[in-house]
Amino acid sequence: MEFLSARHLLLPVTLTALFACANCSADAPGGEGSDETGSEVGGETGGETSGETSGETGAGLCADDPADLLRPDGWGVQSHCKGVEPDYDGLFGEGLVHRIDITIAAEDFAAMNANLDDLLQSMGGPPGSQADEDPMFVPTTVALDGVTWWQVGMRFKGNSSLRSTYMSGGKKFSFRLDFDEFEADNPELLDQRFWGFKKMTFSNGYKDPSLIRDKTAADIFRAAGVPVARSSFARIYVDTGDGPVYWGLYTMIEDPSNKMIDTQFADGSGNLYKPDGTGARLSSFDQASMIKKTNEDLADYSDVQTFITALNTGSGQAWRDELEAVFDVDRFLTYQATNQVMVDWDVYGWMTHNYYLYADPTDGRIVWIPWDLNEALLINNGGPGGSGSSDSVLLDEIGSEWPLIRRLLDDEIYASTYREKLADIIAGPFEAETVKATMQANHDLIAPYVSGPESQEAAPYSFLSSPAEFDSSLDYLFSHVDARIAAVEEAL
Repeated sequence: MEFLSARHLLLPVTLTALFACANCSADAPGGEGSDETGSEVGGETGGETSGETSGETGAGLCADDPADLLRPDGWGVQSHCKGVEPDYDGLFGEGLVHRIDITIAAEDFAAMNANLDDLLQSMGGPPGSQADEDPMFVPTTVALDGVTWWQVGMRFKGNSSLRSTYMSGGKKFSFRLDFDEFEADNPELLDQRFWGFKKMTFSNGYKDPSLIRDKTAADIFRAAGVPVARSSFARIYVDTGDGPVYWGLYTMIEDPSNKMIDTQFADGSGNLYKPDGTGARLSSFDQASMIKKTNEDLADYSDVQTFITALNTGSGQAWRDELEAVFDVDRFLTYQATNQVMVDWDVYGWMTHNYYLYADPTDGRIVWIPWDLNEALLINNGGPGGSGSSDSVLLDEIGSEWPLIRRLLDDEIYASTYREKLADIIAGPFEAETVKATMQANHDLIAPYVSGPESQEAAPYSFLSSPAEFDSSLDYLFSHVDARIAAVEEAL
């Protein structure tokens, strides 16, 4: 059986033996002369995960393993096998700041950056321009709390944040991990999972000197009853051949196409779409804009097509009945009210991306799921791509090109419901003392890993001009909370 090549076995972890095989070289981690430079195991800062961790070996470890499949030494059932319960508490419990170590072979890292050069330098156009394809995946080794995952696919991610970081000479890029990306070439790693998860995304805090907006906005949405991805904080160390380098404090976010719909919906077998492009305005159906993230091999778009037709056809009670039969209008109005209370301009109504649509099989209705929240809790007057200022409360300025907002809020029944939800949000999830306490707790939690003393962000792996910018970042957020509550009260 062929195991991983030696160039991909540079691990920053403490394992006594990486593989139980004759092909492992003496220079591989765990062999003679290897260094202990890995992630902290448990403790106050590592973020302990529950269940079995590592040390199991042999055949038949995972439920559907072929009898002759020999897993690597250090493979754990709960930590690595497909089909186990995802460890939400261990990865996304409150009060966690994980340390994650990533090792990339020098030649792979060079290829990764050369690919990024090619993609971004060829884009042209305005800052919102997108490349024709995603950045490439390269194989990496990932370590968390003394547990290792091998041949994990890593690629850069993002649109304006990726391009702006690149153009400014920064290196703190958002990225994505896919834990079975390279399984075809490594059969011993078949269906490798990360505590039950196949994918993870890591947000870099672009335009956010507080580094807490992504998670705080998600906390507010969740408190309001809006389905949203779970997240936690992680400090990222990357070794590309010269030892671990601190890439800074990130927000680790679950991929909605993975376990989120299984855990937040009674039936996770439906179609999940990530609309992007002209059709994401929802004025008319455009299959190319309805990017499937589940059931990709099934060319059935009838659920979302029916929704778009119902949205744009008819009026009055008959229209409401038809729309509500195929779309969860009430949850969307909750989302929209919450979004306009706290403000996120990089969303529907201004931009044609950053949301998911899930066709829930339990009742046949499509549900709205917000995504990419790093621009939340931030006013951007003029709202690029939209009709009005992003701090609008009643959204009177939004034009007919955004029918899900305009048609609903032009209907007196839905408009009344929307206004009621605005009042509920500022009295509940966005009540001043409640949301400020959440912000303060998140800020205090990550401070030792942003401005020190445990570790400190520094250029080019930071967007901060100085640690003082982070230390004072709550002043803006607190004033923003007060201003938004006052704006809603005035509008109502």
